[in-house]
Amino acid sequence: MTAFSNLLNETQSYEILASVHYPIAARMAVDLGFKYGMVGGSVASLSMLGTPDLMLLTSTELCDLVKRTSQSSSLKIIVDGDAGYGNALNTMRTAVELEMAGATAVTIEDTNLPIAYRQTKTKLISQQEQIDKLSAALDARRSDSFGIIARTQIVSGEDIGAVAERVFQYSEVGVDGICLAGVNDPEQLELISTASSKPKMLINYGRKNTLTEEMYSRFNIKLLLNGHSPFESSIVATYHALSELSGRTPSDNELHYKSLIGRYTEERWFDSSLKRYLRIFG
Repeated sequence: MTAFSNLLNETQSYEILASVHYPIAARMAVDLGFKYGMVGGSVASLSMLGTPDLMLLTSTELCDLVKRTSQSSSLKIIVDGDAGYGNALNTMRTAVELEMAGATAVTIEDTNLPIAYRQTKTKLISQQEQIDKLSAALDARRSDSFGIIARTQIVSGEDIGAVAERVFQYSEVGVDGICLAGVNDPEQLELISTASSKPKMLINYGRKNTLTEEMYSRFNIKLLLNGHSPFESSIVATYHALSELSGRTPSDNELHYKSLIGRYTEERWFDSSLKRYLRIFG
C-alpha cells in the first residue's frame, strides 16, 4: 500500500470533504474541523473564468488556484483533475504540476472530454485509454504520498456490472483509491466493493446521504463530497450584498443559486458564438 492509501485507511469512519475554492475558505474549513478539502473543476471554472464547466479552464489555471489554496492552510486538498486535460502525456503533466502545487491527491475520470457541441449524454473513453492515463499519472508522481484516484460513474442505461468491471481494471493498475460519482445505492456499492477493496470516495451531488455507518465501513468508503454548497452560498450572498449597496432590496425569487449562476455565467455567450461559427464555417 502507498503512503496515501495508508492515510485513507487510517481514517476512522469517513471524512466529509470541504468544498473550497479560495484560501480563506480552506482556512475556515480547518478551523471548523475538516481534514480534507476538494477543489472541484466546475467551481474552479466558475470562480476563475465565470464560465460553466465547459472545459475552458486550463490545467495551468487549475494548478495556480490549487497552489494558492493548498499553501494557505494545513487542509489536505483533493483536486478534480477532470480527464487529465488530454491524453496520457497531458495527464502526467497534470499530476506532476498538482503535486508540486501542494495537492494531496487528484481524481482522474474516464469521461470523454471535452464533450462535443450539444452532446447531451455522457460518454466514456475506453478502459484501456483510462488505464494508460492512470498508469502515466502513477509513473509521473514524485512520491506515493500524492494520491492518484480513479473516478468513474454510471452512464445512462448502463448495467452496474460494467461499472464494477471498470473499477476492477482501474484498481489493478495500482491506483490509491476509487471515486464514484452519483453512486450511493447500497446494492450497487456492494457489487462494486466485491470488485475492489480500494478506499473509496463518493460524490453524491448534494443528495441526501442515506448510507449507514456500517455501510461506510463495509464498502471501505473513506471520503464523501456532498456538493459545492459553500460556493453556491457565496454567490447568493454576494448578489444580496451588492443589491443592498446599489440601494435596492432583492426579492426572495432572485436569491437562488441556479438562477443567478445561469444569469451571470457566459454559457449563453458561448452558445451564440458557436452557432455563429457553425453558420460561417459549418
